[in-house]
Amino acid sequence: MKLTNKFNLPQTLINLHEKQRKDYSETRGDADVSVTQIIRPPRIDMLRKEHFKDMEEDLSDRLWAILGTVIHVVMVDGADEEHIPEENLFIEIEGWILKGGIDVQHIGVDDNNQIHVRILDYKFTRAIKYQKKDYQDWQEQLNCYAYMVTKCKGYIVDGIDVVMFVRDFSGASAERDKSYPPASCCVVDIHLWSVSKQEEFIREHILEHQDARRRVEWGEDLLECSDHHRWKRPDEWTVQKPGAKRASKVTKTEAEADEWRQTKKKPDEYEVTIRKGHPSRCEGDWCGVSRWCDQWLAEKKEMEDAEAKE
Repeated sequence: MKLTNKFNLPQTLINLHEKQRKDYSETRGDADVSVTQIIRPPRIDMLRKEHFKDMEEDLSDRLWAILGTVIHVVMVDGADEEHIPEENLFIEIEGWILKGGIDVQHIGVDDNNQIHVRILDYKFTRAIKYQKKDYQDWQEQLNCYAYMVTKCKGYIVDGIDVVMFVRDFSGASAERDKSYPPASCCVVDIHLWSVSKQEEFIREHILEHQDARRRVEWGEDLLECSDHHRWKRPDEWTVQKPGAKRASKVTKTEAEADEWRQTKKKPDEYEVTIRKGHPSRCEGDWCGVSRWCDQWLAEKKEMEDAEAKE
């Protein structure tokens, strides 16, 4: 991958970025795949492998990931005898070695000398993540870690938490909006699955990634990314008079839109049209490979053709 520096950021950040990449490569060991990979769509993973040398990323877009190194210092220096910081675990599932890098394990011992653990994961994020309670990706990642701790170490996992560092925190917003994060750093309790559900999830996703690699080797088409993985906003239906600049009503379903239209004195003066939800991950190239993705390129052309007809 080519690293650009469009804003002439200091060399120290470039050095830190390169060190992080080197450290990650060294800690991966003989693993076939990591937890962060298997929760990613296989299509993205395979396109990244194919086009890695042609991909570009600006240093400014990597800034928060780079600064995550600071958090790792906090985890190590702040640990005591009840904390295990930065441990890499490896487990074999479906013939592959899976790696999981766990930030912190807070351990305790019960009366039967059984070790219990609470897993902590530190993340820089935006306030909107907290407001929307959009934790599915965190839930998947941390439950994979919980499974590995259970199976690799024999510990009982009592809970999983994300320690959020809200990089766009506003004290004024916290005071007036109850859905807003209460502080610039807060702990979010993530739903812990059963061990059987954790194992089922991991096996299913490893098999999907294995299938994707087989498809590439055999020259077959990759499976498409789901709407969820593409961060696709739901479709909406609008009710408006032809030529009007703004919709009179926006609904979640066509039936709701038509029902509202029928309440008007002259319903035939209004028309119901669909407003397709756009996949923001693809549009913003947050996957890094949208320019090579036939799924996105076909949909993009379809949207452009539809707009041209309007």
